[in-house]
Amino acid sequence: MQYAANFEIKAEFSVIADDLVLRIQHPRGLYRARIQNIKRADYTTPFLLSLHLYFDAPSLDEAKDVSDDLLTACLNIITFVTGARLERHRVRQIVEVVAGSAEMMSALIWGGAVEYMDPQPYLDAEIASSIEKLLEFDTPPAIRRALGWYRIGVNETTRDDQFMCFWFAVEILGEYQKSSEKVTDKCPRCRSALYCESCNTHPVHKPYAKQAIRSVLKAADESCDDATIDRLDKTRNSLMHGATLKEIEDSLPDPHEQIVDVLGRLVWRALINQFPSEIFKDRLRFGYPNTYVSYTAHSIANVKTVVPTNADGDLELNRLGVKVDMVPFGPPQSARPTIISMSEPQYELLRRLTAEAGDHQEMCRRITQQIEAIDGRIHAMVLSTDMAVIKAAIECGKTGPWQDLFREIVGRAA
Repeated sequence: MQYAANFEIKAEFSVIADDLVLRIQHPRGLYRARIQNIKRADYTTPFLLSLHLYFDAPSLDEAKDVSDDLLTACLNIITFVTGARLERHRVRQIVEVVAGSAEMMSALIWGGAVEYMDPQPYLDAEIASSIEKLLEFDTPPAIRRALGWYRIGVNETTRDDQFMCFWFAVEILGEYQKSSEKVTDKCPRCRSALYCESCNTHPVHKPYAKQAIRSVLKAADESCDDATIDRLDKTRNSLMHGATLKEIEDSLPDPHEQIVDVLGRLVWRALINQFPSEIFKDRLRFGYPNTYVSYTAHSIANVKTVVPTNADGDLELNRLGVKVDMVPFGPPQSARPTIISMSEPQYELLRRLTAEAGDHQEMCRRITQQIEAIDGRIHAMVLSTDMAVIKAAIECGKTGPWQDLFREIVGRAA
């Protein structure tokens, strides 16, 4: 079965004319690509290319993975030929190709990106003080480079790249901490020191890079056993020899993404060990991620619809009559939310206000959606932007059902 995938590509180059369509035909028929500029009137938005891929796949569900692999191969060769940066911006649709423009076609339609993503509000004076305390240590160049690779690994959105960035940090730390004391090689099966029968001795040498890395990881976490280190080392070797985490995931424990988290947390602890112990005599505060792996939420609709074709026989993928959107929970916020407490009668009044038309309606509805009842009182979370509206109304002396209610609630909470 043939499918067509509609991608938007963020690129630093464009087709030389907006109405020019470029086509790339894979010589072995793996795919054919159609590339065209996406015209834009607002130049504050990034420039995007429209890239349509036509390919074969066993089913619509499997077409997503097939299209991802083919897109990667296509972008790789385009970058090689042009020397320019480009990356996938988003997937818009994957459509089953059916002969005849009037036929109903099965399609996966991706929702647009969420308009904004709120940051995690936890930077405070205690974090700033902790940073100042760490800066008292004049870090050697090797440690600064390892900190840089850790930062790049945290920023990366691809698991394979994250793992390798963290590994570069470990290698730097291993070389920096490498002991001049000679060590023995270990038996790969029992891990005991190897013995030379001819010399009647245990041969020793300066630590190899792999042995130095092992020492760094074990020093970072006493519970890091040989099996974990061997799994990390095999993952590194596989990636360096051209494999991907997706290809070797059958040899990794579930969840497969955990291998990135295991290494990331070991690197963080190894970096902590580079600072003098006296720095930690005072209480320091650190942020610690639940996972280093980047996840993106998408809404995908599986529909049947008519997809028109143009004069060249290509599907008009940008003219589908179905649109899917992801709507954020509330207005943007960067500060911490506020917890308010109210009585049950006050909460019932708040619920009634959600049914009354006015500027307050959506705000009241958001507040009623995040509540918890404790000891006969209702506790609700209020977004910082909503709280700013409430406080402004109270301070200005505005009156009305919702203003009077929140004046009573916020006054009681204070």
